[in-house]
Amino acid sequence: MARSGKKIQQKKKTRTPIVTILGHVDHGKTSILDKIREADVQSSEAGGITQKVSVFTVNIPKTEQEITFVDTPGHEAFDLMRTRGGSIADIVLLVVAANDGVQPQTKESIDIIKESTAKPIVVINKVDLPDIDLEKVKREVTNAGLQLEGFGGNVPVIEVSARTGKGILELLDLILLVAEVEGLREDIKLPKGVLGKAFVLESVKDEFKGNVSSIVLVQGNICEGNWFGYKVNEKLYIEKIKGLITEEDQKLCTVECGCGGKVIGLSHLLELGTTGFILSTNNIKLLESVIKTKEEEEKEETTEETEMNIEDFFFGSDVEEEGEKLKVIVKSSSEGSLEAIKNTLSQIVEDDYSVDIVDSGVGNITLRDVEFAELSKAIVLGFEVQVEPGVADYAKKKKVLVKTYDVIYRIFEEIEEALAVLSLPEETEEEIGSAKIKAIFTLSDGSKVLGSKVEKGMMKRDCKVYIVRDDEIVGESKIKSLRINKDQVNEVKNGFECGIQLFEEVDAIEGDSIFCYKKV
Repeated sequence: MARSGKKIQQKKKTRTPIVTILGHVDHGKTSILDKIREADVQSSEAGGITQKVSVFTVNIPKTEQEITFVDTPGHEAFDLMRTRGGSIADIVLLVVAANDGVQPQTKESIDIIKESTAKPIVVINKVDLPDIDLEKVKREVTNAGLQLEGFGGNVPVIEVSARTGKGILELLDLILLVAEVEGLREDIKLPKGVLGKAFVLESVKDEFKGNVSSIVLVQGNICEGNWFGYKVNEKLYIEKIKGLITEEDQKLCTVECGCGGKVIGLSHLLELGTTGFILSTNNIKLLESVIKTKEEEEKEETTEETEMNIEDFFFGSDVEEEGEKLKVIVKSSSEGSLEAIKNTLSQIVEDDYSVDIVDSGVGNITLRDVEFAELSKAIVLGFEVQVEPGVADYAKKKKVLVKTYDVIYRIFEEIEEALAVLSLPEETEEEIGSAKIKAIFTLSDGSKVLGSKVEKGMMKRDCKVYIVRDDEIVGESKIKSLRINKDQVNEVKNGFECGIQLFEEVDAIEGDSIFCYKKV
């Protein structure tokens, strides 16, 4: 928990779970957080929750545990912030009003949740109102893409009233239970010299304090006097942290992992989403290294997010197919459709390539499906089913292709195209001619021309050549240019003399043979 200068404790068992809260405007997100703060008389921070991102940590009554909440605005102007808040969270609360059900921003929030590794909890608020149909609300959430407990899924759901306080303490207990059972988001170990990693949620310019950045610590810890490294406009900066404060402007000595606070006195107004690294020394080379690693990981993730067809996946990958079989795992919404898909897939054959269904079942695509696909080198196909939260992100990291369909024939079309790609013959080299080097000339720029006579077939520009001496290959390159006398040509046939210039210089001498190949 973030600590003030008045009280410093040295106990910390596990990282504090980070929870973000999403939902449609006016469904009670702020009211729930206000009630949570009321339940925690020792809350480290307080204050209004309106049009900005805020982060606060609470002590859970009758326990020694804490929870950090990242509050995100609920209207459409802050979509980017909501996505960013979800990206750092261990657990996501989706708040749905019992009297209003699933609304446009509820659906947007579900999309964020499904793309995140955070574990979701559905919180149905306003259960104290009359004439509400809780089962109808749960069905709407399930139909929108989150499979709830009691409706064939495993996403927990809890009923609360922010006005009366009903279910609030049970909600806190449920968050701790999910954190314990499901585990917290794991990060790569920080390199030596890096004390922590922070995520900027919001930055403002204060008339008296200057630039103030709200952060949440996702790794390590941060103390006043540490070095804070970040990147702005392609330039790296390292500055000493002048102060840490709460939202109530109370001074902090330390902010620990999983907790939030505000950094004051930085020379730049940091953009939302900036990653800051807490360093033990003013080491610009270390900062360059960790930021480069982070950017490479983000670039790889962005590349993996590009939607592709099955045939594109195999054409551009090094996936190995064994025994001329395309291994697949099939998930469907019903036994009837599952059997139909399996029967059709088993009949698809392309030049001796066929489909091997290594596993199948009814229901959503789960983490187990992706793990099994990784082990068996299979792809995962789903018909009229959802990908459970966090599974898509795991599949991308493990380079497992997961595809879902609403139209059944599209499955068969893409599988046929994939088998056609797999059945294509591998590219090979075919000899098209040979020549004997008669003389070697050096031009004014230092490059060499091999004066040669074609003895068989032809020499062709842009084709690969091997230089052979005493039946051993002594060099290889590609033909850059061919000349007969002073005329540049594309090919030289058997019996003609020519000058051959290669792209790379090779160890050639008079009497060596040149063998020319094309790819087929």
